[in-house]
Amino acid sequence: PARTSSGSSDPWRPEVELRPTRPLHAAGTLALVALAVAGAAFLGWLLGSGPGGTVSVPDVRGAGPELAEQYLAGAGLGNVAVHETADPVAPAGTVLGTDPEAGATVRSAEQVVLLVSTGPVRTTAPDVTGMSEEDARARLEDAGLAVGTRSPVADAAAAGTVVGQHPEAGEAVAEGSAVDLAVSLGARADSAPGVLGRPVDEAVRLLAEAGFAARVEESLGAPFGYVVAQTTDGAEVVLTVV
Repeated sequence: PARTSSGSSDPWRPEVELRPTRPLHAAGTLALVALAVAGAAFLGWLLGSGPGGTVSVPDVRGAGPELAEQYLAGAGLGNVAVHETADPVAPAGTVLGTDPEAGATVRSAEQVVLLVSTGPVRTTAPDVTGMSEEDARARLEDAGLAVGTRSPVADAAAAGTVVGQHPEAGEAVAEGSAVDLAVSLGARADSAPGVLGRPVDEAVRLLAEAGFAARVEESLGAPFGYVVAQTTDGAEVVLTVV
């Protein structure tokens, strides 16, 4: 309280007057202080564990989408979207990665996109039987496929003509996969050529060109790799190799 002079000689009038305090002013000050403290606490939460805080994106590659979302939620990332994309290797339903990528530092409220495989792009195997081997190869490449195993076979069709394929025409296959071809060697010879004394690889090739399949039986571990005996059983020739 302020000390003031009464300016009077009245002995019953006090020389000191007590002025009342201002309770509203004090309450306002306390409210401002409380608001400042609350604001500081909120800002700390926002930039710490709240949506304004930063976390590192975990590596969820190879997981399923549901499990990946659980991992992200455990890391404090709840804003998750899924984007599906084809992949020639990863099975459908496999997480390929994230955007932002694993290890990136992001805000807790920032969206993280899961990249999920739908498997390889599918296409239909074209019919290449009856074509020349060269035309068949070009047709398969146009369809996004490759030539796999080439098997020479004896057939009444002209030599070099595709007489069989696997997968068959019309089957759904993965883009980029291979189609095996059976290619005619022409009509099979009446008898298998003699290949005694020849290296086994050369012997098998000569028999295939004549339309005969070869079955190799190794004797004593076949350290030399030469044919020492052959017997014919229909279209198959059995070669004994030492």
